[in-house]
Amino acid sequence: MKRFVAAPMTVMATVAVLVVLSVVALVITTVTAIAAPWPVYGGDGGRSGFQAVDGGGVPATLAWTRTTVDDSDVRTSLIASDGADASKQRVLYGTDNGRVHVRVLLTGARVGPSNGVSVSAAANPFGGGSASVSPVDVGGQAYVLHNERFVPPDPLGTPGIELAHIDESTGLRAKDDVTIAAAAGYVIESSPVIGPPTTGSDVRSLYFVARQEGGTNERLFKMDISNAGSPTSTVGTITSTEDINANSQASPTLVWLTAADGTPTLYIAVGTVDSMRTYRATDLAAGPSAAGLGLNVRTVSTPTTASGSPPGSPGSGVAVTPALYVASSDGASTLVHKLTQTGTSDALSATTSVAIDGDAANGLMTDQIASVTGASDGRVYVTTSKRLVSLRTTDMTVVAGRDGSFRNIVPAGTGNVLALADDSGAQSIFLADDLSRVAPELFTPDAGATGAKSSFGQPTISRRFLVFGSDKGVFAYALRRATPPTGYWLMASDGGVFSFGDAPFFGSTGDIVLNKPIVGTGLTPTDQGYWMVATDGGVFSFGDATFFGSTGAMTLNSPVVGMAPTPTGQGYWLVAADGGIFAFGDAAFFGSTGDIKLNQPIVGMAATVTGLGYWLVASDGGIFAFGDATFFGSTGAIALNKPIVGMAAEPSGRGYWLVASDGGVFAFGRAPFFGSTGDIALNSPIVAISVSATGQGYLFAAADGGVFAFGDAPFLGSTGNIVLNKPVVTMAVQP
Repeated sequence: MKRFVAAPMTVMATVAVLVVLSVVALVITTVTAIAAPWPVYGGDGGRSGFQAVDGGGVPATLAWTRTTVDDSDVRTSLIASDGADASKQRVLYGTDNGRVHVRVLLTGARVGPSNGVSVSAAANPFGGGSASVSPVDVGGQAYVLHNERFVPPDPLGTPGIELAHIDESTGLRAKDDVTIAAAAGYVIESSPVIGPPTTGSDVRSLYFVARQEGGTNERLFKMDISNAGSPTSTVGTITSTEDINANSQASPTLVWLTAADGTPTLYIAVGTVDSMRTYRATDLAAGPSAAGLGLNVRTVSTPTTASGSPPGSPGSGVAVTPALYVASSDGASTLVHKLTQTGTSDALSATTSVAIDGDAANGLMTDQIASVTGASDGRVYVTTSKRLVSLRTTDMTVVAGRDGSFRNIVPAGTGNVLALADDSGAQSIFLADDLSRVAPELFTPDAGATGAKSSFGQPTISRRFLVFGSDKGVFAYALRRATPPTGYWLMASDGGVFSFGDAPFFGSTGDIVLNKPIVGTGLTPTDQGYWMVATDGGVFSFGDATFFGSTGAMTLNSPVVGMAPTPTGQGYWLVAADGGIFAFGDAAFFGSTGDIKLNQPIVGMAATVTGLGYWLVASDGGIFAFGDATFFGSTGAIALNKPIVGMAAEPSGRGYWLVASDGGVFAFGRAPFFGSTGDIALNSPIVAISVSATGQGYLFAAADGGVFAFGDAPFLGSTGNIVLNKPVVTMAVQP
């Protein structure tokens, strides 16, 4: 009998409980912020482009798309808002029709009006040509500068700039737009950036570059905003420099340099027609600069810190920005410059690359990390109309390059990969070390993304979600962890949860009288929550895991033996010992063995990276593949020493591992063999296997909570020497 069940909610546990005896929360280290906004301080256009926090890598799997007419013609970079709460983190973007869109980063769900918020009916509201004027995020509030046309008394309209304020919790305007009188007659063509709160106050300053329409006057503007993180913010003083010949399509950047009195000071770096200038953030007084850099200096990029904050910013732990990176271009070739300050000098020294073919994009990216002990070796990645090139940060020597037209696109990077779209809108992921394009099985863009006329600005990467925008719409992909996991969980049959490393404890059923024992678990994509399932199919949700249904009130033919979440975290499958499948949330039913006479019972399952298929494994190692799951082999015809107890899928979906109760490992497809306990006398049998998100290792859990680590999977602790109330039955490793 095939089963596709959407039973009413019967079992749900969402409140974390204090657990005794078998329920232990072993938090070894403080958890690093898991969702730093990118880019920092709400910017765009290459200020860093590198997401140092919660870095991801391939494979990248499609999470959601939005390609309706309302989402077409994306004209800005994609901006990920701040927020440690996954349900509140947003992705923001503007479209060419003058509308601003707010969506939930994890799901793509619309926040606010179905077609976005209209902020301008003017032509080129967010810049023209290759320009991009992106929103700024401040603690759940979006600030959107945009061009406007004021008709009276000129029937053709007088240019001007307005500021819209949108509350990201509702997707609606927090108040009426503010017309910037000081910028009358000006147009904006690059993104603003917002500074930290002024010492001793709640005032933050928004900085942007604008040019006088029809003239040659380009200025840096400063706009003070009080209580910027609240819907009740107010705009204060607006000032500007005189004409500084700014490159109006280059965005300003926050940098901390050493002032004449030796004090680390915040400056605003601006590219001009032939130089890079800085202006003191408090009063726009001229600061250190670098001349003779070539024509049309672009947006400055700086190293980031390990926390994701720019060097010098409050809480970053680094006093000053160790280096500034910027490109200049005459349209035919591009130069890349590394700018450094010696002492309190007003003249920044430049180390310049060889000429690179093609016209540069408006920004670039560096993966250099700054710390109190100095800046790491790293690379600078620059895109032009002819090339994607990486250079060493130490001396600006070209390391690698590949052909392509990327004039309008700036890379976003995380882990060991770069994400960018070319000028035709084609989406790609490249390996950072040699700029090779990753294999299709590691990243295949959604079919709806093909044929786009163009893309602008940068993708965004946050919470290991990569989001592209183009003329076709918005495309989000879930990335895998690029580094070995630093935490894992063990679950006992009474639902006791044991957390190791930096895996957070979100709750358990250890002090609840269960109808049936726990047999399986699944993690949310954020690793900020988990589900547990009992043999009657009762489901218990903790952290940011959502309850989508259960079989707790049904009479089952066979007990549930495991579960697997969908890649989006918006659904899950339960599997019974007869191979019956129960699908909830966005989990689709692709088939089952419920009406097949099995040689041995099903003991586990794994989902494909796309969420469009799954594998079932029986205790004899027989494999049953459904949907887009590929059969790579089995042990069904092999006489095993001990029965199979679990399986794990290789992250690319091109293979899987099976583990037996003695810890014997069987690797199929592209799944490498890293070792086993098959020849070790175990105190307790193995009950579960979980793979490192990198695909370069795996962990076993034994019934006594003993943990065995292979490959790059780390050993972070176990319950092997603890007397448990109930045996461990399953485990989960950070995704």
